[in-house]
Amino acid sequence: MKQLLRKPLAFALLLSLPLWVVFNNYLVAIMVALLVAFLLSMCYALYILKKRKPD
Repeated sequence: MKQLLRKPLAFALLLSLPLWVVFNNYLVAIMVALLVAFLLSMCYALYILKKRKPD
């Protein structure tokens, strides 16, 4: 999972397949998957930066 969060496009492609079944529309599924994948990728990057920052 950590490797996928570093590559949001690959994560979005994998996420779009189950969303395609849910939404019955691939364009909507890929848009939602891209938004979710980039949001999770940014959150993970912020978590890593915050964890690495010395106090």
